[in-house]
Amino acid sequence: MVFTLFTLSERSTGLGGGLHWGTFAVYAAIGILVIVRGLITVAVTRYHLMGGELRIDSGLLQKRSKRIRLNRVQSVDVLEPLAARIFGLAEVKVTTAGSERSAVQLRYLALSVAQALRADLLGRSTGVGNGAVEAPERPLIVVPHGRLVGAVLLEMVSWRLLLLAIGPVLTAVGQQNGHGATIGVDIAVFAGFAIVLGHAAWQRVNSLWEFTVSESPDGLRIRHGLLSTNRLTMPPGRIQAILIHQPLSWRPLGWVQVRMNVAGYGGATSTKSTMLIPVTNRAFAESLVGWVLGGIELNAIPLTPPPGRAALRAPLWWRAELAGSDGRVFVVHHGLLSRTVDVVPHARTQSVRLTAGPFERALGLATMHLDSTQGPVKTRAAHRDGAEARAMLDMQVLRAQEARHHGSTPAAFGLLLPR
Repeated sequence: MVFTLFTLSERSTGLGGGLHWGTFAVYAAIGILVIVRGLITVAVTRYHLMGGELRIDSGLLQKRSKRIRLNRVQSVDVLEPLAARIFGLAEVKVTTAGSERSAVQLRYLALSVAQALRADLLGRSTGVGNGAVEAPERPLIVVPHGRLVGAVLLEMVSWRLLLLAIGPVLTAVGQQNGHGATIGVDIAVFAGFAIVLGHAAWQRVNSLWEFTVSESPDGLRIRHGLLSTNRLTMPPGRIQAILIHQPLSWRPLGWVQVRMNVAGYGGATSTKSTMLIPVTNRAFAESLVGWVLGGIELNAIPLTPPPGRAALRAPLWWRAELAGSDGRVFVVHHGLLSRTVDVVPHARTQSVRLTAGPFERALGLATMHLDSTQGPVKTRAAHRDGAEARAMLDMQVLRAQEARHHGSTPAAFGLLLPR
């Protein structure tokens, strides 16, 4: 840090002159204040495990105390930002039911202490008891590096690539009209968009590098990251909904992506928090989803299309809108070019509702929405016959009540995947 500050001051001196040590002193003071603030925050933060609660006390001048009921814990993550990872430190992030803003973080613990705390919290939250040790794990999948890079690059094959064509198009137009001076501007535009797209691809590869999914007695474990490492552990039954998505550019290779809704995590843009597998083949994805949800067979669930008059409402893709359910989950297929499968366990249904716009009402159609927790999975059975949609809603309400009454969510992940 001192070297960086000195370099910045040297550059400032070279450009303007006269502010050599003064500029360095300002930068150094800012750096020292940041470090001191971090040290004070760590020094005045204490955590206590008391029965079924985690209590966190913090604050130097103004004391704050926060209590978390362990039976509401949705996941416990061990995060290793690059700066902390250099010194062998980590953060423990505890997410509870609600929004991700309600999560608490215990920063700058030794990695071994963070892992032991995670094991103890998971043991207490699942009823195993106090002092639980780190449970063994069995890797289910490690995403190959080449496949991840290829998938990220293929995802960029979309309208974004049209941005790169702006520069060459402007160059061609300028030359035809005798404006040779525009070539430099065109090159700058092309380079700027290329840097933006390259940075986006790098961020995605960096965050999803070495993506590993493992099973363990305390839940599903997900580990990923190149420079900064994230370790996420979700106790059984905490996944609220799952989707299998296949972008158009992945279809020739048979690749898909699996994402999920987890109570307490953010919306659809929280890619790292909601990613189950960034890229894999469809057969494995379907078997993993069935395993996570307690042993369901996705291809055995009967699905029905909308009525033929739905073609007037969605002429191109109405045949791709399939929906159905069995005694455990509700499933929807949708998408004509990029295809998606949504799966929601009945016991995790938050609410159901019917909607119908003026055109749908004129055609006697309605759409049933099945609401889960906030996340990437947005489930709806679109453009159904009005009577069918009402019957589908009533059946879903009944099955959700029965599933909650009988506790049909998995109490533990079973060994249902092929080894």
